[in-house]
Amino acid sequence: MKNKIKYKVFDYVNIEHHSYTDVEKNLNENFGDRGYELISIIDMGDNNTNKDGKSCKFRYIFKKNA
Repeated sequence: MKNKIKYKVFDYVNIEHHSYTDVEKNLNENFGDRGYELISIIDMGDNNTNKDGKSCKFRYIFKKNA
């Protein structure tokens, strides 16, 4: 039997406009409470953009055993 793992990658758009409690609450509700585990945070720097062309500062990588 094979174990399946699901990954979710989330770019937090314009994170500097949010308080850390808002960020934590959003990540917990959308990923943590759904069984995903945070495995890595990547600092994208100040001048990087996500797929929507919006500035992002951090990329969060989550995994879940399916």
